[in-house]
Amino acid sequence: MTRALSLESPRWRELTQAYGTAEDIPALIAYLDLAGEEERGEIWFGLWSTLCHQGDAYSGSYAAVPHLVAYAAARPRPPAECARALHLVGAVEIARIGDRGPSLPDDLADAYRDALAAVPAIVAAHVGAAWDADTTQIFAGVLAITKGHPRFGNAALSLEPLLACPECDASYPPPGWDLGADA
Repeated sequence: MTRALSLESPRWRELTQAYGTAEDIPALIAYLDLAGEEERGEIWFGLWSTLCHQGDAYSGSYAAVPHLVAYAAARPRPPAECARALHLVGAVEIARIGDRGPSLPDDLADAYRDALAAVPAIVAAHVGAAWDADTTQIFAGVLAITKGHPRFGNAALSLEPLLACPECDASYPPPGWDLGADA
């Protein structure tokens, strides 16, 4: 695997995020392993807000992806926490593919692509564990994205338990959601 951009690199000041330079992103990533559950939730909110704001990606997003994948791969990590990291990875890749971000910088491309290629093995490492519905949805979507099926993966990540009828605005479950929780 190609080395990710060091969290100490001055290059982060040249990269962007939703609100300016990405120089604050390394501190957020580094703090993930040190934070408690409540603080980690705030860090994830900050990472999502800056790296994939309203579905857009930034050059700093691409630099962060290898670090997020490494975080997900670290042991021991519960499946749900691994899914939190991979969900953001999948969202960044969907933004990149959908032209909702800048071109992938040459100096970040190898590490970014190597990180995406590592995702299926990370998901597979959690196959023996119990997954809640959200973790299952995220793993399925991100696995599809990183295996070259971004439309399916994005659709899986976007599934909601209720849809609104465009004619009458009545709510109804999409196919499969009507099977019940025990199905």
